[in-house]
Amino acid sequence: MCMLIRRGVKWRWGRWSEALLWWGLALVVGAGLVWEAAPPLPPVSQAFFDTQGRLIHVSLTEDGKWRLPPSAEAIQRIALFLLAKEDRHFWHHPGFWPPALGRALWQTLRGHRQGGSTLTMQLARLRRPGPRTFLRKLQEIGWAIGLELRYSKSELLRAYLTCAPFGGNVEGVTAAAWRYFGRPAERLTPLEIAALLLVSQRPRLRSAFLRSDPAFRRLALAWVRRWAAAGLLSPAEVAQAEATPLQPALYSFPRLPLHVLPACAAVQDTLFLSMPLQAQVAHRVAEHLRYWESCGIQQAAVVVAEAPTGKVIAYWPSRSYESCAIDLVQIPRAVGSTLKPFLWAEALERGLIHSATPLIDAPRSYEGYVPVNFDRTGYQGVVPAGLALQTSLNAPAVDLLNRVGLRLFCQKLDSLGLRVRPQVGYALITGAVEASLYELVQAYLALANGGIARPLRRRPADLPTQQRLWHEASTWIVSKLLRKGSWSYKTGTSARLRDAWCLAWNTRYVVGVWLGNPDGRPSGCLKGFLTAFPLAQEITQLLGESSPPPMPVDLRRQWVCAATGQLPGPACTHQVEAWSLATAPLPPPCTHERILWIDESYSYCSWCLPADTVGHKLQRVALPLLPWAILAQRLSSSLPPHFPTCAALTGEVLSPPEGVTFWVTQGGGAIPLEAVTSPLAPVLWGQGRDTLGWQMPGKPLLYRPLPWDTLLRFWAQIGHRKLRTWCRVRWFYHSSSRP
Repeated sequence: MCMLIRRGVKWRWGRWSEALLWWGLALVVGAGLVWEAAPPLPPVSQAFFDTQGRLIHVSLTEDGKWRLPPSAEAIQRIALFLLAKEDRHFWHHPGFWPPALGRALWQTLRGHRQGGSTLTMQLARLRRPGPRTFLRKLQEIGWAIGLELRYSKSELLRAYLTCAPFGGNVEGVTAAAWRYFGRPAERLTPLEIAALLLVSQRPRLRSAFLRSDPAFRRLALAWVRRWAAAGLLSPAEVAQAEATPLQPALYSFPRLPLHVLPACAAVQDTLFLSMPLQAQVAHRVAEHLRYWESCGIQQAAVVVAEAPTGKVIAYWPSRSYESCAIDLVQIPRAVGSTLKPFLWAEALERGLIHSATPLIDAPRSYEGYVPVNFDRTGYQGVVPAGLALQTSLNAPAVDLLNRVGLRLFCQKLDSLGLRVRPQVGYALITGAVEASLYELVQAYLALANGGIARPLRRRPADLPTQQRLWHEASTWIVSKLLRKGSWSYKTGTSARLRDAWCLAWNTRYVVGVWLGNPDGRPSGCLKGFLTAFPLAQEITQLLGESSPPPMPVDLRRQWVCAATGQLPGPACTHQVEAWSLATAPLPPPCTHERILWIDESYSYCSWCLPADTVGHKLQRVALPLLPWAILAQRLSSSLPPHFPTCAALTGEVLSPPEGVTFWVTQGGGAIPLEAVTSPLAPVLWGQGRDTLGWQMPGKPLLYRPLPWDTLLRFWAQIGHRKLRTWCRVRWFYHSSSRP
């Protein structure tokens, strides 16, 4: 008997466990189905705010809605009023509230329609709209349970405040606050919150709301008093609501041109843009292009950044989005002369020059590259370093790049964010490389920040970094050399007049301006000083003046000889002020004047001095300048040439530059052979074992190639040395004489 009882108990327990197992399995499957049936949360509009929290751009969602998510402050402020009005048990129910559903069913059966939906059920209905039937209500309960299982209460509350309808295609309390009151939702008054919640629940009241109907205001005030009775508002807040008029309006959503927005921004992001300055820059660009469009200039781009932080406060990428939808700020273009200030800063840093060092502006070959100046009117001879930078002379810049080192300078440009390959050669400093306006403004931050490079930042998410590249004194000297008033300016013009640049900076801001055509079409007016500089000046006037930076402690101020840049000697009658790094080596004493001995045929030095000569005082002239000085009659032509076999002669070959190619027409054309010596002396030219003749100072020796010549090698006898060079010959045949 006992055994039967035990078996019966065991049998009954097995049946119960099997039933529980099946019920559990059904519950899991049902929960999974409910989970999958839960409607997805809505997509939101892409929106951008400024640093003050003001909305500066919003776009429509894919389904054509203005839908903005609320901020944490807005949820905290509005949620209490919303739940007190719509769903007091929101934090406790599983998605539906049976007492409310029962009460709503009873009232409906009595002929008085009443809603019993929770906030979660309303969210489900918003995401999956349909007819209001009993079966539909059961479906909403299932979807609400799925939403509760899938999301937290905070996420559901945020989702409801994001997609609650407020008339038309405006959804979400944030979008409604901007649309009807022109400010963020967290700054709404209790009366305005009550008005928006009424419009959300009763769309037919929207017209009364917009026309400020007194009856609608009384209805909103009634809810304000209910909230006060529930302890959510103080009597003072109620009194303020009763005394404040309700004045909604239809505000337009702000929209920026799409190419102004960052490409990799989040759905909700903050930009450092200053909208008043952005509007002024856009107006100045439009007016400036209207003036120059008759010259064939179609587009311009402007970037304004704060120097100490790198924050981009104005970003205008083209004349208008309709005229050009391309972000021209980010398009690489030929840089012209805009890299020269960095070369001067590097030369100052290495102690190669000071602000008054004489640089040579004369024709000279650098591995076959002979730089010419932009205006192509000739060379100026000896030019102080400051004036060479101000007038953007190419020959001194290439010579300085050769002294600094091509590879080392490219590494410094790389640290500034400018990707320049050394393979470009010496032409990079004259504009043979490309960079975008964004990259150039970022590089010029180092000049404005005393040698500290920083990246540009358009959003708070862009992390600030910094790297010191130069001493403060180096960039201070460069900025002083280019200063006009409280701003420093550097212009640039690309080859064939395709791009005009101007960069302006002080200790507070950096301004970058580019003018040109997107298709690279040239224009005779596309010159940096002619078109870009005036626009940059207009923008700097918007930003205001600032006091010049104080003199750095690592700066040296001294007086030097104007002719040589060396420490003045007794014979130096003209001295100028020069700036350099305190750590740079002092220049040597000046030896500007020297004594030459002459007779009827030649001049002599102490190396080749014979008897019976007469002393003559002569100023020293740099070696590459000698032929230029002769042509310009800077030296006395009455002095005889130097003794040609003097062991002290030094010199270099000017023509032909090594490795160049000469195109020669059949039956005509000659190759000039020219070398320069110091002191001036005749030069014997030859080819192989043959001599070609003597070249007198300032008068090239002409060599006419033979028809079979393709590679020519020459030598020039200078003193006891032979300098060698070579060139290629290519023949140009006319159509009538071509074999």
